[in-house]
Amino acid sequence: MFIYQVLVIIALLILYGSLVFLFSRRFTQELSLPVILIFPIIIFCTGFTLRLSGNKPMVDIGYFFTDSSSIFLYALFTGALILGQIKFWKK
Repeated sequence: MFIYQVLVIIALLILYGSLVFLFSRRFTQELSLPVILIFPIIIFCTGFTLRLSGNKPMVDIGYFFTDSSSIFLYALFTGALILGQIKFWKK
């Protein structure tokens, strides 16, 4: 059962990553934006896979990875909002 769960996680990772990559290609040709947006998905999937392992230390690291990916997204969007406001008000 563990193998099927990991395969589903990998399939969803590839699907989400390709969707983010295709969506961001509409706005920029640089590779940095899709990588920044795909990074939390990779970390979250890695953490969830570690949580499925059943090994106590690996499960703890998995929880850390899933939580840190959420914190990274929160910090990324908060920083973008703040920097956008600073740029707007400097005009």
